[in-house]
Amino acid sequence: GMINDSVDKFAQEHVRSAEWDSAAQMPRDIVQKVSELGLMGLLVDEELGGMGLPMMAYSRIFENLATHDASLTVTVGAHQSIGYKGLLLFGSKSQKEKYLPRLATGEIIAAFCLTEPSSGSDAASIKTVAVPSEDGTTFSLSGSKLWITNGGIADFLTVFAKVPVEVDGEVKEKVTAFMVDVPSEGITIGPSEHKMGIKASWTNEIHFDNVVVPADNVIGEVGKGFKVAMGILNHGRLGLAGGCVGGMKRCIAASLEHVNQRRQFKKRLIEFGMVQDKIARMTTNLYAAESMVYFTTHLIDRGDMDYSLESAAAKVFASEALWEAIDETIQLWGGNGFMKEYPFEQWMRDARIYRIFEGTNEILRAFVALSGMQGPGEELAGLADAIKHPLKGLGQVGDYAVRRFKMTSVGSDSIESAHPSLNKIAGQVEEITAEFAEQVDVALRRYGKKIFLEQLIQKRFADVAIDLFGMIAVLARTTAVINDKGVENAQLEISVAQSFAQQARRRCWGNLKGISRNDDELTSAIAQQVSEAGEYPFGNQILGV
Repeated sequence: GMINDSVDKFAQEHVRSAEWDSAAQMPRDIVQKVSELGLMGLLVDEELGGMGLPMMAYSRIFENLATHDASLTVTVGAHQSIGYKGLLLFGSKSQKEKYLPRLATGEIIAAFCLTEPSSGSDAASIKTVAVPSEDGTTFSLSGSKLWITNGGIADFLTVFAKVPVEVDGEVKEKVTAFMVDVPSEGITIGPSEHKMGIKASWTNEIHFDNVVVPADNVIGEVGKGFKVAMGILNHGRLGLAGGCVGGMKRCIAASLEHVNQRRQFKKRLIEFGMVQDKIARMTTNLYAAESMVYFTTHLIDRGDMDYSLESAAAKVFASEALWEAIDETIQLWGGNGFMKEYPFEQWMRDARIYRIFEGTNEILRAFVALSGMQGPGEELAGLADAIKHPLKGLGQVGDYAVRRFKMTSVGSDSIESAHPSLNKIAGQVEEITAEFAEQVDVALRRYGKKIFLEQLIQKRFADVAIDLFGMIAVLARTTAVINDKGVENAQLEISVAQSFAQQARRRCWGNLKGISRNDDELTSAIAQQVSEAGEYPFGNQILGV
């Protein structure tokens, strides 16, 4: 609470979102000022100069920051959600003591260097290499990293590179994570990129030309970098989802300001059905997104180990719900929504990146589907491994989903303990989960190991899993609200929960039916033939006009 009050005060005094956007930069001392508020070391232990906050508070702060300016949120997020997160999660005691005190106070700024010109979602295909010296005390790092947030101001880089490692007498290149100091001989930072949105954030290409890195700066072990990268991104996504929740709150407030005052046809806009539909949907989606984010922070703060599925689901749902909310806000404001004197067009440009970075929503859907199918107890070493190995224990997804999603939050041990007024939703969750398990079996009998190539099937499973998780998070939260203030005082929450459950249920049944009855072959054939033509293939044929 106190931290968020100081963030609000800071924003009023210093944040100039529209100015920064048109100049495509923010003053460098803004980062300094944010550091002085303690915002650069939220999850770092206090004895190492940080705030030692739980994940719940971390997400709340990102939610608040996002209501002020997206570029600033991304700058602060890239620093700690991913920039030095590898050190935080996998670093040794001496590595942490060396770097964390300066990182946590923002004395040095961090960036995360994974993406390359030829390697985006396929993180295993990076070309940057790190060759060990004869005596093994240093590595020589060469390659290029693209679109690095904070690249222009970073002093500390987490860099992923391939190291030649001998396995059973043959040399294999294995991804490894390194901490690299800037400046260092051989590092060149490119100019700031021109972007559609988040323009005031620093985004740069970074080149490494035989940069000498001490072996002590390997994070984790040589060859274990893929696991480090996935661990970092699984953590980072949650802050991003929290930011999307903040953005949606801002949209609802802005929309209401307009629809409550503007009159047409002798009525306020809010009295029209199509307007009510937009406001209700925004509210319902936000309630669900917020429930998913805080349900997941609760699991983390409770100490449950792997929540990569929940984080991915929250990121996909929240980033898409934010996009819809901004789009509808612009629609509700009409012509004004399109004008630059209002902030909405900037919000839209800024929000577009959330569906792309820290795992595109497509790759995250594949990840959710494949890890869901892989069942419990098998740590997924990321998507690349899932694709290389036949999936084991696939039929367990039904039991797994029930078990996993029954671990609901605050004081309720299972879905059976949902409040009686929510029994209908709880019943729907059970029904969908059972059908989900059934359809996974159907799909596996049909496709076997090839299921990992069937992206349209994966997408349906992922969307069901995301909606199911949304329903469970909403159930848990609404139950907690009812227990806290009684049924009479929770009528609005119950209505929102029911509305979300209805929408999610319709989507789930449609997706589950589509596992065995679909037109995927048509989709594929059309795409392939149009692709071979290289353009819309029907020329100017307009018949019978």
